[in-house]
Amino acid sequence: MNGVPERPAAGHKGMFGMVTVVGGQDGVEDVMIGAPALAAEAALRSGCGRVLVVSPRSVLSHVLACCPSATGRPLPGDAAGAVATVQAVQASVQSVAAGPGLGRGEAARALVATLLERPGPPLVLDADALHVFADRCMPAAREGVVLTPHPGEFAALATAFGVPAAGDDREARESAAGALAAATRCIVVLKGHGTVVAGPGGRVWVCPLGGVELAVPGSGDVLTGVTAGVLAQQVAAGCLDAFAAACAAVTAHARAGASWRREHGDRGMLARELADRIPQAVGFTDGEV
Repeated sequence: MNGVPERPAAGHKGMFGMVTVVGGQDGVEDVMIGAPALAAEAALRSGCGRVLVVSPRSVLSHVLACCPSATGRPLPGDAAGAVATVQAVQASVQSVAAGPGLGRGEAARALVATLLERPGPPLVLDADALHVFADRCMPAAREGVVLTPHPGEFAALATAFGVPAAGDDREARESAAGALAAATRCIVVLKGHGTVVAGPGGRVWVCPLGGVELAVPGSGDVLTGVTAGVLAQQVAAGCLDAFAAACAAVTAHARAGASWRREHGDRGMLARELADRIPQAVGFTDGEV
């Protein structure tokens, strides 16, 4: 399954969808800049037309310095302000990615709850947003939500929703991902060797690609951005299939890593280098290498 719409030769950026990345923080102990920047860059590399980064004002300029092709909007630190900002933004975009470097404070909890409870464009939740979702412990009240947990984040979600933890073998991972998809009413992307994509309707797919070169900081942020980028392109083209979008993003992410590995070996890749290889990996069909 491809999942990535074809691009008309006379297309322009307004035809390929806009992604909003909500993330980044300037906390007492942690400052997170790279995660939203990598997600934004990966979304653009996937082929979406525009990206808007919503981050705290104190870090927004730094995020945009890392990804100057994106635009930005300040994220207020109070819950009411954060919710109002995200609501206003999602009304005019084709997908939202929330969580990279976001933190788990009151504002983050409020905006994630709002994104899950109210109608809006397709939504990708990663990193801190997954922990907020686990703490909230309520199924998504809308369709088109994609969760992208690594095994640790999956464990928190599994405990919260009362489903089996993901084991190490393929069968156990498939079963656990499927159970979480049913419990949350979301598409679940269980990352790891043989990434599993499961949908609430019982659809399950396992990526046959992906190597240890992907085990680097920021790799998950790249996958989040690619997933949101493919979803935005689907919405813009009028052919939304969140399950197919997730499969396409996972495949492109794995192919990009394999491309880097062929030249450099299986260690030392930087997440930005992975994002740079996404364009040549997006849009392959299942039979292509």
